[in-house]
Amino acid sequence: MGNTGLIIGVGIMIFSLAFIFLFILFIPNKVTKEKLIKIIGEENIEKIKQAKDEDEIKEIIRSLPKKNKNKLKTLLESQDIRDVLKALHEHILH
Repeated sequence: MGNTGLIIGVGIMIFSLAFIFLFILFIPNKVTKEKLIKIIGEENIEKIKQAKDEDEIKEIIRSLPKKNKNKLKTLLESQDIRDVLKALHEHILH
């Protein structure tokens, strides 16, 4: 196997990895109750259920550790807290 074969092998590998990456990107990411509970945590879910208004819920979400906030942003594919509130009302507080 000479240089040509090596170049062709690397080219095929790059193409296949790019195809796998695109496939992973286009898999739909569904928000479920279990995923929200796992990211936010049981204690915080109970606090959210007992909250009197949306401002308290926002404070609970903002007080999450940075790692959990990043996971929540990734799950919802948004950085807007209104999307978090919408998902909480839809899956947890219904």
